[in-house]
Amino acid sequence: MGKKMNATVGGTCSRRSQNWDVLKIDKPMIKCDSSLVDIHSTASPAIETGIRRSGDLLSSAENGDLEQLEKTLESLQVMGVTDVKEALMDFKDAHKRTALHFAAAKGRRKVISFILDRAPECVECVDEEGATPLLYAAKENEFAAVKLLLAYFSDPNTAMTNGTTALHEAAANGSIRTVKLLVEHKAQLEATTKNGTAMHFAVSENREKTVAELLRLGAKADVRNAGGVTPLMLACLMNKPVVVKELLEGSATLSLTMEGNLTALHMAAETGFTEVVQEFLNCRPEDTKEVANLASDAGATPLQLAAGMGHHEIVTLLKPITKGFEDADLDKLMAEEKIKLDAYYEQAAKNKTSAAPAAVTEPQTVEEKLEAENKRKLAEIEKEEDIAVPEAVEATEEQKNEATKFKNDGNKAYLAKDYALAVDLYSKAIAITPADAVLYSNRCAAHLGAGDAKQALHDVRVSKKLRPDWPKALFREGQCLEALGLYEEAACAMWSAMQLAPDDKLLKRRFQECVKRGRSDHQAKLQSAA
Repeated sequence: MGKKMNATVGGTCSRRSQNWDVLKIDKPMIKCDSSLVDIHSTASPAIETGIRRSGDLLSSAENGDLEQLEKTLESLQVMGVTDVKEALMDFKDAHKRTALHFAAAKGRRKVISFILDRAPECVECVDEEGATPLLYAAKENEFAAVKLLLAYFSDPNTAMTNGTTALHEAAANGSIRTVKLLVEHKAQLEATTKNGTAMHFAVSENREKTVAELLRLGAKADVRNAGGVTPLMLACLMNKPVVVKELLEGSATLSLTMEGNLTALHMAAETGFTEVVQEFLNCRPEDTKEVANLASDAGATPLQLAAGMGHHEIVTLLKPITKGFEDADLDKLMAEEKIKLDAYYEQAAKNKTSAAPAAVTEPQTVEEKLEAENKRKLAEIEKEEDIAVPEAVEATEEQKNEATKFKNDGNKAYLAKDYALAVDLYSKAIAITPADAVLYSNRCAAHLGAGDAKQALHDVRVSKKLRPDWPKALFREGQCLEALGLYEEAACAMWSAMQLAPDDKLLKRRFQECVKRGRSDHQAKLQSAA
């Protein structure tokens, strides 16, 4: 995805602007199902009539039914179509995929050989996204099909319109033998998309053995993607210690920085990924000691960022190697750095708000239009800083019991899917105990159930202000933002929740699902606008 989100190399997503693709590499969505698409042909009407009467050429290729494929082609000859090559090359589905694309994706070697013996030019036919049959085979991890297509002289460096090659797909799948085979056939190790090289793709999918093999084959460890992110930075941001270990042992440079003069160690320290920091110390102790004393543009070392974010274990690991902090009192250090970090980001937010507006230009590209739509949605939402924190009210024991009853009744109404009643009951409880974060979170869920995502977002942000470190509030904020179509912001909120509850598998799964839905939504919008 090309849009920006407020992602962070730190623990809270509202603090620093990064790219959506920093968190997860976008893999092209190749879907092979010939039964779901219309057949399109650039050939004569006679051929089209013949194909419809004689069966589905694409389905027989996809199913590996060579006998049916031959019968289909024979029937074309009966219809007066004698050029089999024309039929194999020109008959395509709505996404410009040929029979060879479908056969390659399913690993149908007999069909592949049959087609290429009669129409060798098919090997370089591309679909609407520029993908060749070889790329389909690599995507679906069909090694034998990849080998066969290469034997028919498929070019491993033919890239999709977004830059993706077969090597990117093989690396993402973790297929070492496919990676080796492609490189043997001169696949370019440094071929890149905006998301990066095959190395970035392998890192994103946690393929540490593939990372090691790519390094052995000569891939560059320090190559940057369009966002300036190296494989080591990506592995740190995504909390992949085993991949970090391979990159460090492969001589990745620790001192490289991206926006804000942040090294990979800064990122790992601020995000609280203890195992990653430990790998730095285990694999490259001297280099780590040097980088541990580098300051970001904000004047913070990795230790100071970790302290400001409350990551005790990382502070303990970095204290002995950070000059001036070796003997610092841990509690005092963390309290002081939190104040500094909060002040820095508060000032940065003010600077951003007070900056002179740039000249307004009408969005031209599809991406610009989608970005403008996203900004419009954000502008319609109440600003978080404008939400007041309710003051606590002293309640008698009797009043507290009454509030609890309203809450319990609200829970029952919510479970019964009577969301309007649930909202009313939670509101009555809030009127008695207006500073109860749980009540606002519950009412948020009820508003969501009723389809009022904006009001739900307001409530959960009140809950957040009352309990800033509550993962559930951050998760529900993500749900609200997703309901409003703000997938990137939603993923950011869920990412923050994960930092507070790193062992919560449900949170991790929901975050991944949100990212997936966001990509699907973005892809659908791109296709509809095209």
